[in-house]
Amino acid sequence: MNQKTEFQKSMETYAFLIAITGFFLTSIVVAALVTDQDIFSMLPRFSWDMINTWDEIFNR
Repeated sequence: MNQKTEFQKSMETYAFLIAITGFFLTSIVVAALVTDQDIFSMLPRFSWDMINTWDEIFNR
């Protein structure tokens, strides 16, 4: 009998999940390229003004 250990089962599961996630993200990028869309323009711009300072946190 060729029984798999728990470690082998979990590594297969993690590899499968990483592959599916990679395929999903790749399909989003390919769809954006085909439709001539810029993915990063849809994301909000990061600004340091959005981050609370320690003074703002402690003085609430």
